[in-house]
Amino acid sequence: MEFLHNMKVMNETMNDICAVKSIGEVVSFPETITLMPLQACNYQCQMCSEWQHEEKPEMDEAILSKIKPVLPFVKRLFITGGEPLMLKKLDYLLEMGREAGCELWMVSNGSLLTDAKQEMLLNHGLERLKISLDAATQKTYKKIRGGNLFQVVKNIVSLHKKKVERGLRAPTIQLGFVAMKSNIAELPKFVTMASEIGAEIVYVSYVGVQFVKMISESLYFYQDLSDKYMKIAAEVALRHGVTMELPPLFSEAETEAHKTFNRVETHCHEPWRNVFIRSNGQVNLCCGGGGGCGNLNEMTFAEIWNHPARVNARRRVNTDNPPKKCISCKTIKQTPKDLGTHFNTPALRTKAQAWGEPIGLIEKPAEAKLAQAL
Repeated sequence: MEFLHNMKVMNETMNDICAVKSIGEVVSFPETITLMPLQACNYQCQMCSEWQHEEKPEMDEAILSKIKPVLPFVKRLFITGGEPLMLKKLDYLLEMGREAGCELWMVSNGSLLTDAKQEMLLNHGLERLKISLDAATQKTYKKIRGGNLFQVVKNIVSLHKKKVERGLRAPTIQLGFVAMKSNIAELPKFVTMASEIGAEIVYVSYVGVQFVKMISESLYFYQDLSDKYMKIAAEVALRHGVTMELPPLFSEAETEAHKTFNRVETHCHEPWRNVFIRSNGQVNLCCGGGGGCGNLNEMTFAEIWNHPARVNARRRVNTDNPPKKCISCKTIKQTPKDLGTHFNTPALRTKAQAWGEPIGLIEKPAEAKLAQAL
């Protein structure tokens, strides 16, 4: 198809204009479509809830048929999961994105990255492969993810070797690290490992606690420890030439390593740029969640893209009166010292407060201290 690049550039420009002017209903399309085409996963990671759902639907072709006409305007097709390498339609989905000139990104745990799957990704020109690892030792990896770290590392090395042998620029390999008490001390070693196996980027995020049993893993209770190892890891990344994408620190002490930290923008463009589509057709406001915006089984893509909830969010997100979901956003407006960044529900925040206060990891509110003093 001719002029794909022009279509994508014009679409991006239109979105930027609409975002600056807080325009709600738009004639442009998303720049990134994030698809969760499969909810099933072969892992049972302790911080994840996706594998616990009873229903594990695979995205129906009727949904894909509604997405396909929009792709010529879309810059990036990002395939996530579940575990995408389990998807029967993965080859078709990658081809659909490639024909429309989209950058192809995918996230995986890497355990199913066989030679055949490596060939598929290379042949379709995958731009970025984000592999979730979360550990630098087998002991920690098994505790968090339950798999075989050595096999996953072997798969990554094999893919990197094939890429180099063919003189290919892509895919860029990015390793994901969900930071928690169990693994934070391994982050510097994790960065070194990344540099040795062909990864170019390390992406770190704070664990978002979804279960009571994970409360004690939150780095909200170990802020000095968290900052210490993130700063060391950033310095290691500078030495090894690895791009380090870190969340905001609990402290803001400036160091040479601190200058390498990626800082998220404060002016949110997400409701214009992104759409997140689940395997059952349910559409979220943005990659940070933000609530539902319809279902592609019941609505057209155009109706979904200008759903009343999305239009409302566009008009308000960058004002003094943003939607409630946007106030607690964990993507664009992360504030590490806010409980909401680390605990996903009000009930969990209450339980975290109760867990941390008796052992001095959370200070009691000033009113409570005053009452005790009186």
